[in-house]
Amino acid sequence: MAKSEHEWGSEQYDQEWVNKDSRRAAERDAQFNAALSWLSVFVSGQSRLMDLGCGPGTLAEKLLTAFPEMHVICSDGSDEMLKLARQRLDSYGNRVSYAQADFGADNWTASLPRQLDGVVSARAIHNLRKLKLIGPVYGQIHELLRPGGVFMNIERVNFATPTLRRHFRELQIKTRGHAAKMDGAAPSLAQQLSLLKRAGFRDIDCFWRETNTAIVGGFKRE
Repeated sequence: MAKSEHEWGSEQYDQEWVNKDSRRAAERDAQFNAALSWLSVFVSGQSRLMDLGCGPGTLAEKLLTAFPEMHVICSDGSDEMLKLARQRLDSYGNRVSYAQADFGADNWTASLPRQLDGVVSARAIHNLRKLKLIGPVYGQIHELLRPGGVFMNIERVNFATPTLRRHFRELQIKTRGHAAKMDGAAPSLAQQLSLLKRAGFRDIDCFWRETNTAIVGGFKRE
């Protein structure tokens, strides 16, 4: 199991994270709306999607609203996050189900459903930090999908060189008045695409990017 600097599962820590994340609602909405736009041409009808690292169910709620026939499986390693997701999504009834699974643990997919039409994730998997840990998770996600299924990851991406990372910091100071604290390492965009290719995905690309967040993904070969 990968060691995390986060304290997921702690009621106080998880709630503090949710409160902090809610202050980034406009930023999140831009990311989610871009993902929903692409998913509108990738999936249809009574599709089954998993929201991996679902947190309090923010993205899952948008999926359920945008796609009235969709069933969403909310998966997270934290009981507390799943509790918050259940509270948020209670009105959607049997269109949503829940599964506790920590993608940093061995055999984390053992109890998860297969033959999914899609898997989505939002700024979660980068918490594993190391390419040698993220790569196998992409491979395991690939195994959860049906042939033709799609994986879309709204993820933090580092700029590829120290010079670009320095310029990004300068840009933040210029536009925001300060540089945001980065929450640890993350793969670059090129590394993300390479990991997806190695995991077996096809038609891999970056579907959207704004500064250090991108939507990367691909499809399981039919």
